[in-house]
Amino acid sequence: MERTAKKKEAGKMTPTVTAVIINYNGRRFLPELFETIDAQRYSRFELLVIDGGSTDRSGEWIRSNRPGTRLIEVSENLGFARAANLGLRETTTRYTLLLNTDLFLEPDFIGELLETIESDSGLAAVASKMRLYDQQGVINGVGGCMNRLGYTWDRGMLEEDKGQYDKPADVLFAPAAAAIFRRQALLDAGAFDERFFMYHEDVDLSWRLWLFGQRITTAPRAIVYHHFGGVTRQTKGMVWRELLGERNNLRSLLKNYELPTLKGVLRDHLMIPYKGKRKIAQFRNFLWNIGCLPDTLRLRREIQKRRVCSDQDLKHLILQANEVPIRI
Repeated sequence: MERTAKKKEAGKMTPTVTAVIINYNGRRFLPELFETIDAQRYSRFELLVIDGGSTDRSGEWIRSNRPGTRLIEVSENLGFARAANLGLRETTTRYTLLLNTDLFLEPDFIGELLETIESDSGLAAVASKMRLYDQQGVINGVGGCMNRLGYTWDRGMLEEDKGQYDKPADVLFAPAAAAIFRRQALLDAGAFDERFFMYHEDVDLSWRLWLFGQRITTAPRAIVYHHFGGVTRQTKGMVWRELLGERNNLRSLLKNYELPTLKGVLRDHLMIPYKGKRKIAQFRNFLWNIGCLPDTLRLRREIQKRRVCSDQDLKHLILQANEVPIRI
């Protein structure tokens, strides 16, 4: 009873965290997501929904059912990077919790993330443990991994959860579908790259945070269940996701690697034995990056000037191989 009273009192204090929900046509997921948000044991947080041009009446549902929730609606689909940056600009709390709509949060989710990030001032982000919604004993990811070519995967994905990732561990990136960030660290690092629209933006920003001397770790007791690819799988498909991720990956490599590493990595990309339409798609991704090169090189100069960690320093976080252990 005393703990409940303290929780209620804490809820009246200034919020420490803003949960920024990025929504695009996720109306069908909203009731369950908000139900699990209401059930959080930690209560010193505020809610902000960024809705980018939804056509499924998401905004109408929020206004009718969640009148106390702050809602920003824009007329177009901003993509994840622009929407997340808008959320960062529109909040003032020390921490920003980014959430997709297709999630089910366990009651200690926010509290566990906050406790971890507050335990070390050098932490810029903390990744949760995501399990698959439809196979709740199976891992979606506990932080994110990357190989030397920039291809990524969720740590532990599709493994049965037997506690093998229950010890906090440093990871290259925090998947922004369900992670907490130190807001000022993100802003100081330039926030999400809005050229990405969606996919790989969390990898790119997390990588920059490491280059600038920050750290990223996991909070395995912060558990969330995820409808993997909930909206994208139905509207665009996984091939589209792969190609967009590759396009963005190339820009991230161009910005973040030291020149000797970059030369070898780009050569190895061109040598990947894709065939037919897939090879054509790869060349289109190279052409897109050539078109963006002036802007990419401007950002590269800024990043390389500020970096305090070398490629060698980060080798323990980047798999030094051209293959990845899992592909979806």
